[in-house]
Amino acid sequence: MADYNLLSPQSMDELLFSPYQQALGRSTWQRINQQLRNYDYYDGKQHIHPETGQLVKAKDLPRPPGLDYDPTRYATNYFKAFIKRKARWQMGGKHGISVTPKQIDDPIEATKPDYEPSEAQRRENERAEAYERLLYQLWRENKMREKLLAAARDRLIAGRVGCKIVFNPNTGKIKWIFRPDYEIIPVYSDDDYEELVAVHFVSFIDNEETGEELIRKQTFSLENGECFLEEAVYDYNLDLVEQITPKQSMGLDFIPVVLFPVNDLSGDSVDYSEVNDMKEQTDILNEMNEDAIDSLKFEMFPMTAVLDAPEGTAAKMAIAPGAVVEARGAVDSRAPEIKKVESGFRWKEAFKDQYARVKAALHEITSLPQIVPQELNFGGLNGEALHVLFHDIIQETEEHWLSWGPRLEELHEKTIRYLQARVDRPVFAYDREVVKLIGDDYDNEIKFVLPLPDNRKELVELLTLETSAGFESTAGAMQRLGVENVNAKKQEITNEIAQRRQTTDPYNETSSA
Repeated sequence: MADYNLLSPQSMDELLFSPYQQALGRSTWQRINQQLRNYDYYDGKQHIHPETGQLVKAKDLPRPPGLDYDPTRYATNYFKAFIKRKARWQMGGKHGISVTPKQIDDPIEATKPDYEPSEAQRRENERAEAYERLLYQLWRENKMREKLLAAARDRLIAGRVGCKIVFNPNTGKIKWIFRPDYEIIPVYSDDDYEELVAVHFVSFIDNEETGEELIRKQTFSLENGECFLEEAVYDYNLDLVEQITPKQSMGLDFIPVVLFPVNDLSGDSVDYSEVNDMKEQTDILNEMNEDAIDSLKFEMFPMTAVLDAPEGTAAKMAIAPGAVVEARGAVDSRAPEIKKVESGFRWKEAFKDQYARVKAALHEITSLPQIVPQELNFGGLNGEALHVLFHDIIQETEEHWLSWGPRLEELHEKTIRYLQARVDRPVFAYDREVVKLIGDDYDNEIKFVLPLPDNRKELVELLTLETSAGFESTAGAMQRLGVENVNAKKQEITNEIAQRRQTTDPYNETSSA
């Protein structure tokens, strides 16, 4: 798949009209080509080879015809820098998970000082706490903070990223495997383009014996409410080479895959219009930098003009410090002249203004401010000022969270359902009773956090005022602060208060003794 855009006649039949390409279809083939070009551009291949049409590194470009010098080829790769910054905005914060227990008891009774939860409410509280702890355990095991940053970059580059849920029978653990979208071929229902009926994962492997590149395909398909898995290796003619996993039921009623798209318009399944706009601006900046470097070279090493000297004088000249050349006039009436043809930097201010305008356009496209949060280490800005300063990127980040949130919650739900289907396996790394206790209530919520300097003090002060005024409960304030396992924390605080009272009580026999 590296040679995705070869236009030579020798490769036309092999690639463009291969059985594999025909099986993919035109739209999927074009999507994969576009995504691979985006990844190459991200890797610094930001110049087009004039003969092959491929994106290549600057150093791999040949000299253009008609030039007597090698023009400078340079890639700023602002594209990569901006993709990383946007991904950090989305996934750089320490996000949390919240599972709110259902209110079974009468809410009015629950507000009374002498309220004691009923047995049903107590079981529901225990279920929610155990569910939340299990989700946090899965996040820690799968290193989700690290994986979400990488997945956010993949999603911005390709317009979509996918996560596959895998149960390892040897360890009894669940793995969340994020894969780039060019390896994923989803098949949607005719009635609902968001309802998956099949997902193909396609990757390329090398045959160690023949050196031939082979296609490895893993397929999840939903048939009559039951999920099937099939995995095999094929050659480019789609002839079967090896059957890894024959088609078999997984014992699930859903496809263990979650896709995270970038949605700009309602009818788009994959959107990379912003990426294309960023590439256009980056191309202009690359050209401007190349021209500026070449201009500097011509100014530092200007052309030498040899006038009215015998033929061959220029060839005898040495280019070195302190070099001396002797020249005699070719015509008696004219004296020979040797001089440098200087130009001068009269374009400096115009270049700076134009460069600033193009780079500002790049910031405008991405909604990224000219200053990054890491540079705000001087203090003196409160939370409101920071939100005003970063208003555009905060709004865009929250818009992306609207896509991330429900799908991460879907990932949690499918994971628990997967574990419930494997709970009777001999090797099982999680608490079986907790998995069974969750039942069929999979509600959970992702608490996203912006990667801004910590304004926890201001939030605590706000919550303290709201709690004192009766506008917020202690449990609600803890949830907004991102406290893990709110009920356990409340009980811990209650126990500490009771212990302090017991210690300071003068009539307490334990303290007086």
